[in-house]
Amino acid sequence: MKFPLLGLFHGNRHQVGALLMMRGETFIETIEDDALAILVIFKGSVTISRQRQGAQVGLHVNPRIGEPVWLTSPGPYCVVAKDPVVGVRMLRASSQPREDAR
Repeated sequence: MKFPLLGLFHGNRHQVGALLMMRGETFIETIEDDALAILVIFKGSVTISRQRQGAQVGLHVNPRIGEPVWLTSPGPYCVVAKDPVVGVRMLRASSQPREDAR
């Protein structure tokens, strides 16, 4: 049985970086098909939202400190810092190379 988190740093499919934001700063993350992003906040508070078609907000999350948030549905997500934020962001790309990347 394969467990993808055990092979986290194997290959070029994973990007891990710090999430440092000042109060009021926004960050837009676009998730591709067959990809996912994980955000873990260590200090501060953020709001993560995603619009559905039209102007209706389809997702509105206020993650707790130390609790991972898994963003799995394709499309853009908006992260807004309510306080100064320190956290970690991991992006896992799809296993198939995109057509335009060749």
